[in-house]
Amino acid sequence: MSDIANRVSDAEAEVLKVLWASHTPMTERQITDALRDESDWSPTTMKTLLKRLYDKGAVRREKRDVFYYTPALSQADFAKGRTVDLLNKVFGGNAKSLVSTMLSQDILSEGDIDELKKYWHERGKKE
Repeated sequence: MSDIANRVSDAEAEVLKVLWASHTPMTERQITDALRDESDWSPTTMKTLLKRLYDKGAVRREKRDVFYYTPALSQADFAKGRTVDLLNKVFGGNAKSLVSTMLSQDILSEGDIDELKKYWHERGKKE
C-alpha cells in the first residue's frame, strides 16, 4: 500500500481526505461539493482525479445509478507510506535525524512531546 500512497498526487490526496472523513460511499458530486470551499475543480477535473485514484487502486467504486466511491487505501497506510518516503528521501532513512529536526525547529509542541513520551513508555511495556 505504501507504493500506492507515493503515487497519489496532492490533489488526489484531497479527494481521499474527503472519503476518509465520510465513512460512507460518496458520489462524484458529493465529493465535489465537499471540496467546494477549498477548490474550484470542475466536474471534469473531479472525474479525472477519481479515475486516477481508481486506476492506482486507492479507491473502489460501485455502480448504482452513478458511481459511489470508497477509499481502498486507508489513511494509516497513506500516512505510513508518505512518512517512510520522506524519511528515506530527506533523512536517508535516519529516524533520529527526522525527530531531531522536528524538535530543533519547534515543530513539536510540548503537548506533542508529552504524548510521544507516553506512547514510547507504553510501547516499551508491551515489548
